Amino acid sequence: MSRNTPPVAAPSPEPASDPLSRLLQAHPHTAYDYLEFRRVMAGSAAALAAERASAADLARLRACLDAMERAHALDDPSQEAAADAEFHLAIYESAHNLVMTHVMRRVFEMLKGGVFYDRSDLYRRRGVRDGFLRQHQAIWKAVEARNPALARQAAEAHINSIEEALREAQHADARREVAMRRRSGPDLTSRVKGG
Repeated sequence: MSRNTPPVAAPSPEPASDPLSRLLQAHPHTAYDYLEFRRVMAGSAAALAAERASAADLARLRACLDAMERAHALDDPSQEAAADAEFHLAIYESAHNLVMTHVMRRVFEMLKGGVFYDRSDLYRRRGVRDGFLRQHQAIWKAVEARNPALARQAAEAHINSIEEALREAQHADARREVAMRRRSGPDLTSRVKGG
């Protein structure tokens, strides 16, 4: 390969063959490691986007937010979750840091594949969607206003909200599982005695 020929990027591994994806799927608690990582990255990216975003970047961010608002109005959690991911990718790209953009694209591929948690499930929970929309609007306003400190604060607050919603969802699922076991407990006991 000559020095002037750009290297060809290797295709992203499929989740089943990607060692990182397999590791993360085998250890569900890594969702919180992911959110800790995202908090650092999202805050930095939003601050950099507020400083560096071009007019084209701002137009793309506005279009992503418009798509999110339309999906919200249609009460379509899946479409809204997809628009949410596009908005965040646009923030990372608006930071104009190629390493950050590349790493976060890969992370978002895993996120869309449900490696960390089910994003669509979070969007189906009461009150979560409204809060997430307001948080994205706050990030947009801070970036558009060219206010790095406010953009960082809004992005970090959004990740904190995702973490809170995820913990609440996991607690609700655990409570539901316990309730189901209690309800089916006597049936299981009588089957064992009768068998």
